[in-house]
Amino acid sequence: MCIKNCVEQFIAVVLSNIVQHQDLSPASMKNKTVKALSAFLLLLSLSPSSMAQQRMREAVMIKRYAADTLTAFQTKAPLFVKFITPPDERTLARCGVVKALTGRHYVLQQLPADSILRKKIQYSYTASPNYKATDALLERLESLRPGDSVEIQVSYSGEHFTAARVRTLYTIDRYHAAVVKLQQRDWPALIALDNVTGANSVRHASPEVIINTINPYVNRINVAQQQFPAIRGKSVTVSVKEALFDTTDIDLTGRFLRSPLQDTTRTAHATIMATLLAGAGNSGANGLGVAPSAKLTSSSYAVLFPDPDTYYRDYGITVQNHSYGIEIEYNYDAEAVAYDQQVRKADTLTHVFSAGNSGAAIPTAGRYQGVGTFANFTGNFKQAKNVLVVGGTEANFQVATLASRGPAYDGRIKPEIVAYGQDGTSGAAALTSGVVALLQDGYRQLRGVAPPSALVRALIINSAVLPAGKGPAYTYGFGSLHASGALTALTAGRYRQGTVLPGNTTTFDIPVPAGLRQVKVTLCWNDPAAALNAPKALVNDLDMQAITPDGNTWLPWVLNPFPKADSLLQPAHRGIDSLNNTEQINIDRPAAGNLHITVKGKKVTTADQPFYIVYDFIREPSFAWQNPVNGSMLAASQPTPLQWETTYSGNGDLAYSTDSGTTWTNIAQQVPLQTPFNWNVPALFSKVWLKLTLTDTAFISPPCFIAPQLALSTGFNCSDSAMIFWNRLPGVKGYQAYALSQGVMTPYKQLTDTFLFIPKQSTTSMYYAVSPIAPAGWEGLRSYASNYALQGVGCYIKALLADPTTDNQVILTLSLGSTYMLKSINWERRSPNGWTQLGTQLAGSAMNYNFMDQNPYEGVVQYRVRLERQDGQVIYSDVSSANILLQHDILVFPNPVISQLIILDKNYRARQLVLTDMSGRIVLQRTINDIQEYIGVDRLAPGVYNCSIFLGNQRIYSRQIVKQ
Repeated sequence: MCIKNCVEQFIAVVLSNIVQHQDLSPASMKNKTVKALSAFLLLLSLSPSSMAQQRMREAVMIKRYAADTLTAFQTKAPLFVKFITPPDERTLARCGVVKALTGRHYVLQQLPADSILRKKIQYSYTASPNYKATDALLERLESLRPGDSVEIQVSYSGEHFTAARVRTLYTIDRYHAAVVKLQQRDWPALIALDNVTGANSVRHASPEVIINTINPYVNRINVAQQQFPAIRGKSVTVSVKEALFDTTDIDLTGRFLRSPLQDTTRTAHATIMATLLAGAGNSGANGLGVAPSAKLTSSSYAVLFPDPDTYYRDYGITVQNHSYGIEIEYNYDAEAVAYDQQVRKADTLTHVFSAGNSGAAIPTAGRYQGVGTFANFTGNFKQAKNVLVVGGTEANFQVATLASRGPAYDGRIKPEIVAYGQDGTSGAAALTSGVVALLQDGYRQLRGVAPPSALVRALIINSAVLPAGKGPAYTYGFGSLHASGALTALTAGRYRQGTVLPGNTTTFDIPVPAGLRQVKVTLCWNDPAAALNAPKALVNDLDMQAITPDGNTWLPWVLNPFPKADSLLQPAHRGIDSLNNTEQINIDRPAAGNLHITVKGKKVTTADQPFYIVYDFIREPSFAWQNPVNGSMLAASQPTPLQWETTYSGNGDLAYSTDSGTTWTNIAQQVPLQTPFNWNVPALFSKVWLKLTLTDTAFISPPCFIAPQLALSTGFNCSDSAMIFWNRLPGVKGYQAYALSQGVMTPYKQLTDTFLFIPKQSTTSMYYAVSPIAPAGWEGLRSYASNYALQGVGCYIKALLADPTTDNQVILTLSLGSTYMLKSINWERRSPNGWTQLGTQLAGSAMNYNFMDQNPYEGVVQYRVRLERQDGQVIYSDVSSANILLQHDILVFPNPVISQLIILDKNYRARQLVLTDMSGRIVLQRTINDIQEYIGVDRLAPGVYNCSIFLGNQRIYSRQIVKQ
């Protein structure tokens, strides 16, 4: 460390002449320089490349951010300053941080008056206005030549933006932003303008990994849908900001609102996000989203700023999902400011962002540069305070390696929560947006209006589940999304609204019952937007504390934001929070009575600050099944996670019963209670109960069902009717068929047979599904929906193949979708005089039939099948062809030819076809490679031509042909 510090001093003093200690005499400067030079030469001899890189990085920083390096002891603000070691929060507060560039490089308003603190500063200069720009933009500009043009996004103060030698491409006046084009040489003049407050590259969003898995159990979405069946998002409109999803998808159709802001490109990623969020489940269980009745609209993410306020108002949008990202950004830039402004103004609009999939990335700029895999959110808009940023977990609740993590650029706790997103945080955000929609729908049903977004965030955050015995962290925020917990707190009214004035305190009493394992309280407010590139985003600072009936005072959880890996990994501790606009207190085994909550407006810059408090209890002892829940449908012969929530510890034994608990079949013994158990569901069609047996008690699940999932096939698809069928299940009473009608799978017909005849004149639906009916009357698992027209089956016929054998015979193979009402199969071959019947056979129950043509003619032989039904209807197959060469290796026909020659060859090989007229002039030359080639000759004049085929230089075929 001593050598490292000396080297850095050498770089600063000797190479850059930038040491800034006012009490440093010339003699002491000389001594320090000699020591630094000695250490520098020693370390350079050990690691020259490392030292060169370090020197280069330092030179780049000075070139970028120092306005003048010729004069020492500069104190004119703003100052570009480097500390010898990372400064603490108190030192920075005394200096007035303008912007954190790295963990040791800052732009400050002033130097500390304390001479001891000044000795912690390695150098200081008057700062260049480049500090107003992002590192990514400065790197881009440094790579360009003076005459190169570049597009830049600038933020400006005042009503309008104008600048010399700059072409404005477009402006977003409501957020004081513009995209401009200029030459690299004109950059210094632009960034020096007083009304230019910030600059960034023009960035482009991309989806954060396509995921195709759904797991409603991890975040208790299945429990929420079972406990609150009337809350389905029907009163809510959700916007999906990215490319357009497939609006014709059967899980999304009928609920899409067209918008002028929607993209013109459709993507699978957008369709998956919309399905996770609000899929109707028409296609099957995997198509059921969180809020299946919500209306959907779309807006393009070509513009990263929030959409216009009128868009949300006109379409009634109260939640918008953002499952996309750009490069990692480390500052509170224009988009972050804009989202905070919009949410604060709109009050009822909730934005949900995916954290990003850069969890393994190490920041290359900002306060947490080089610290480790922290602070790697993909986009500055995710640094906003009044939004929800969602990280990703695997099914075992562990944070996914790919998931981006905090802290925010200024040390705030982010992501706010995590949700299931094993293959990326896109899906985690979509699931969270769905839960937000449920909360908004539930609140509307209770109050008739949309809920404030700060209340929604408080409900989401307070109900999130933290790892046992831990507080919040920069990896998982305030815990894992818990849909049913959030809805329970809402419907039970476990929230309070308040307003605090500057310097005043607002109080609440929460009645705490006896016998609690824990009480948890969360405070949220929509904070005013901070200034662009503010070193700390928090504007209105509220402080919450809780006083228990026994007189103890509890403070919120806080984390250590110091830019060192060991500091960021420290567990949460109790303290005063001056960074976040979300604060949380939980108290284990609180005393019964009134819990006294105080919220103080320690620093409120506005007339007042509204806020919301949400609280909840964990009782002890407690146990609740989370999967299965009452009425759950489990797929036979498939794995499913058995899940529960409990305050018990240790292990238990699992078993299931099919006879209401009279007898039990063992599943597993000594199952840990703190982790889910993956059960390979047996091949049953039955009502079942699960039981978890502990040492002195047992917990039996609500009744659920096990059923096989039927697979549908298309029997035929004719002009007037179609037929689908499925395999018979033993022990069933019948089958319930469903048809898609007005965007919903609705009961169509009950059957005892294993096929469904569909008359096209009386029904227009093309999507059908079937579920088995048990003797007791309950329905089993519904099949995946099937479109009978997309299964590759025509009117009875799937395929007719004609395959030549080695002895020049032809095997015909017919595949049928069904033999329903089919009488006979007739094999036909085309001849010069028309179609000739080769043979016939009666239709049986088989779906595949074969016929051998023992005497085909030479050339392209065409076949078809003629089917006769019992009612006399005749169905023809498509034509299938076989290439037959009996006496020749090569066959060219027809002759005479009108427009197209066909060339057959027994072998795949590269050959040259040459046509010459009778004078020897080449009129057509073509390379041919396939065993069957088609050559157009319609442009040739009528007459006689010589046709030759060459293999290399050898003529292997020659014949005259007549062109008509």
